[in-house]
Amino acid sequence: MTETREIRRCFCGCGEAVEEMDKWFAAGHDVIASAALRTVEDLRLPLRLVSLGFGPERSVVQMATALLGWVPCPGCTDIGTTATHICAAGAAADDRALATPEPGLQAAREPASPAPAAAMLAKSGPARGRLLPGADDPTWEAVPLHLRQRLRVPAHGLVSPARGMLTARENRPLLSAVRAASRMRMTGAHWIVLLTADRESLGSRSQRAQLLYAVLEQVAAQQAVRAGETTS
Repeated sequence: MTETREIRRCFCGCGEAVEEMDKWFAAGHDVIASAALRTVEDLRLPLRLVSLGFGPERSVVQMATALLGWVPCPGCTDIGTTATHICAAGAAADDRALATPEPGLQAAREPASPAPAAAMLAKSGPARGRLLPGADDPTWEAVPLHLRQRLRVPAHGLVSPARGMLTARENRPLLSAVRAASRMRMTGAHWIVLLTADRESLGSRSQRAQLLYAVLEQVAAQQAVRAGETTS
């Protein structure tokens, strides 16, 4: 008598069969499901807050501050515990001191900070012909979450593992930027590398590269508007 093994379906709900016994998702679908779950939870959060009596008139953050000792981060606008906080600039709190030194002492220890880099005209890539903010411009931190989430899935596919032109020696900065996009840990320098990268460098026939490029074109249009506002 032949034993019939039950077919396991991908947990993202796509209906695709999963052959390996220790796997729950089809290849790459765990990343898609994770991104979708975060989006759904973000949509549900206001309803959950209202059900518990919180909202604009009764701040859940203020209650956490009063009851749990949450503190504001001096490096950004976030509030939380210093043990788990990750600054909006992308650096972990345990990698740098949250306490700001006295102005006089800081000036004695460190040279004056350079002025922010000026906006630049992109000569190639999704942003070709557009004016982009400098790499250290704070507007890069304001790229909408939904665009960063849409970049994450195709970026993950392009570097897991990396193939083709992305593995070329001269494309190491681009590979690093794509990996940063797959982790949603983008800096201004990463954004500029991606937004000025040629389409062929990402993979001439890759559907993931095409999807990544399309999202980058949206980011380029948005950041070009911001750069124009800051220079006008």
